[in-house]
Amino acid sequence: MPRARTLKGDPKIAYYDSGGGVAGEPAVGYRVIAFDQRGHGKSGRASDYSVRALADDTRRVLRDVVRVPAVIVGHWLGALGALASAAEAGELVPGLVLEDPPLAYGQPWPRETYGPLRDALVSGDPALVRKAVEKLPLPSPGPRGERTYGEMRGFYASERVLTYFRDVDPAFIDQRMAGEDARPVVDSWLERVRCPVLAIAGEGRLGSALDDNSEWRLKKAVRDLTVKRFPGTGHLIHGYRPEPFLEALEPFLRRVRAPEVATGR
Repeated sequence: MPRARTLKGDPKIAYYDSGGGVAGEPAVGYRVIAFDQRGHGKSGRASDYSVRALADDTRRVLRDVVRVPAVIVGHWLGALGALASAAEAGELVPGLVLEDPPLAYGQPWPRETYGPLRDALVSGDPALVRKAVEKLPLPSPGPRGERTYGEMRGFYASERVLTYFRDVDPAFIDQRMAGEDARPVVDSWLERVRCPVLAIAGEGRLGSALDDNSEWRLKKAVRDLTVKRFPGTGHLIHGYRPEPFLEALEPFLRRVRAPEVATGR
């Protein structure tokens, strides 16, 4: 079972990822469940890091920890877990918030980029891990054009994200460097989503995973879909633009908590 923690408030939101510091805001009025997926943070290591296995973690948290209908807010891999839960446990998911969902998930990570981090983690040498993290490229350019974590200051500074990367299972990086064609399973989840969906994304040229083709796939599959794009932002909307992110999130949460949508709550 993934390591999960409850923030405070009511009703319920399941939230994967630290949320770039924004998860505490919804917790004022909602109960927020945040958890570490397998191979990350304080959750256990595993032999399988496929997208289906990672999605299973989300459903297990929903069924065994949350236990009531919950809006799922997921970023990147968390967004795929959210899709899977809505498809396979739809009675427990009155709404989804998908931040930069990678519908074409599976392109191999470049070994020349992530191999040094993997080797540093295996070595257990804190200095090597720190140097490897400093050289990692940001998933999208920083607010001042930064390209690596070592160039960043503030929330995504290398000394801060080091606390995340040092707990990643090297086997997860191995599987990501090997790649995985997840499109068939992602398409099967999309076909079965029946709840309202808010998709939040940046610009493809700046690193957003939700390109035009992926947006078309969402629109084709999801009847009740709202797409909110943030110009000038790439992959980390909640991190680089937390206030606008929350401004987009709150109206959607108010809408789907209505009795006719969040049935059984």
